[in-house]
Amino acid sequence: MDDNKIESSADNSADSTAPSEKKPNGVKKKKRATFKDKCLELVRDKRPWHKRLITAALASLAFVYTLFIFGVLEVYIGNMSFYTFSLGDLVPPLVLLGAGIFAAMTFLLSLLRGRIFNYITSVIFSVTVCSYIQCNVIGYDLGSLDGSAIKWELFTSDVLINLAVWAVIFIIPFVIHYFNRKIWRRVVSFVSALLILMQTAGLVKLFIGNDFVDVVANGYLSNSTIYEVAPKKNVIVFLLDRFSMLAQNNVFSEFPDIKENLAKNGFTNYSNVCGSYSRTFPSVCYFLTGVKCEYDIPVGNYFKKAWTEGTFLKDIKDAGYDSKIYTEVNYVIKNTNNAEGKIDNIGESVMKPDTGSMLESMFQLSAYRYCPIALKPFFWCYTGDLEKITSHGNSAFASDIHSTDDPAFFANLKNNGISVKDDSNGSFIFYHMRGSHDPYVMDENGNRVEKAYAYQQTAGNLRMIFNYIDQLKQEGIYDDTTIIIMADHGQTGTIEHLDDMRSISLMVKPAGVSGGTAELPYNSAPLDQDNIRSYILKSFGIDYSAYGPAIDDIDENAEITRYFYMSGSDALKIHRDDHLVTYKIDGDINDFNNWSIEEEHKIEYPFYDAGS
Repeated sequence: MDDNKIESSADNSADSTAPSEKKPNGVKKKKRATFKDKCLELVRDKRPWHKRLITAALASLAFVYTLFIFGVLEVYIGNMSFYTFSLGDLVPPLVLLGAGIFAAMTFLLSLLRGRIFNYITSVIFSVTVCSYIQCNVIGYDLGSLDGSAIKWELFTSDVLINLAVWAVIFIIPFVIHYFNRKIWRRVVSFVSALLILMQTAGLVKLFIGNDFVDVVANGYLSNSTIYEVAPKKNVIVFLLDRFSMLAQNNVFSEFPDIKENLAKNGFTNYSNVCGSYSRTFPSVCYFLTGVKCEYDIPVGNYFKKAWTEGTFLKDIKDAGYDSKIYTEVNYVIKNTNNAEGKIDNIGESVMKPDTGSMLESMFQLSAYRYCPIALKPFFWCYTGDLEKITSHGNSAFASDIHSTDDPAFFANLKNNGISVKDDSNGSFIFYHMRGSHDPYVMDENGNRVEKAYAYQQTAGNLRMIFNYIDQLKQEGIYDDTTIIIMADHGQTGTIEHLDDMRSISLMVKPAGVSGGTAELPYNSAPLDQDNIRSYILKSFGIDYSAYGPAIDDIDENAEITRYFYMSGSDALKIHRDDHLVTYKIDGDINDFNNWSIEEEHKIEYPFYDAGS
């Protein structure tokens, strides 16, 4: 029997009714179908098993390939800078799991018969097509997964329209099935195969277009001496992420005691400070190395260049002082081999990702892109948590791997306290705190909470610093300690150009100062992050002439031109790293009239949203 006859037979058998009986006059009368008869109609099927197997295999492969293989690899390859696990770590378990899901789906689906087989296959096929169209055609910009909260209630109309589009696309295979099951089978098979081929071509293009220099993020920063200080000459930097002058003023307004405490402990507030870049990358890397990022080489190459050519930390080490950095490796160093000889707290154990956590996180990111807007809140995540995946795979020393967790840092500081390394000549310690950056998971007293506000979390960081200061005083080493509270950048946003000034907070307590006055002194000297770097070297007594003037070398009335580099978005606000805008500031940074665009060029190698 040929295919058409088989299909026809299957259709007829599926549509057949209960046996007929003759009326007294000889005319046949249809017998009313029983519940049993109707159930049998759903599974009645004369198609051979291999025919159903082919259709099931194509539909299942398209589903698994789209959501579990291609979706995951596209997210990974396009955003390699965020991950601390390699492609070699990801692909084997991903392919193995995908093959298992495909085999199970295909086998179980092929065991079904009749209309039940057709309906369930249609559901799988419809979900695949809808997901593909959602990600590749409809899209939708809900902002970046940088921890910033999304106000889902503002998207009610978008949710309804999006669901309506899904409903229309979803029902099409069922409509085709209703009118002609032969065409339905061909549509399901052809479109499934087409999706597989199209995405394979896209995957090949992704592989060819990447040099994978950013894939490997070797090493970690160790917590083993995180609370250890030197008996003299400590320079301690607390960098509070996204701590702008605006954020600082909000904290002072809500918690006046914090401002009073800063004054009492001898801090000076510098109110006219220019940052370097608009986001954590490359701001922190630039601050610690002094090597600018032009986005003209692959990100991995920039990290290597910055840490190889940068001499700031090397000068501190060469002068006989300790150098300890506590930050997120993948945003600041990428490969700790780059920083050998410059950082003392590089971990020595081999890192290995937890396979389950790795796959779960990647499936979540894939699902976030492919699901309708209504379901996106269930798959929302913070990409900053991806670094913890490599910690989970090393349970024996997971607690030694540093990752930003301010409530845990504060709790351990209070419970264990600082310690003094008696044989140290001095130490530079750099702590990268969450500050005013989402997600807000700490209150103003440093306690972990489910939800807080930016000013509360920042206040919690500052009170954490006060606790640290109290312990330095108890050890009798506060007077000989320089403390710097600063930011990497101010407020951010997915914008093409700035619409307001961006000034960062900077408060300094110099060595030799043990206390202050009732009022917090302000200084309006025109500063930037380069001056902070010079000031740190000066505090150690190291020659800083090659780095430019230090903070206290610059008069408040000085006329200095400063530059700020902002990564602007594309017009649709999908890509954050589309073009680099160089702003020139002549005068007080807090007056946006003093800002002007000096130069603007396309970003060749983006860090954020590289593959969206």
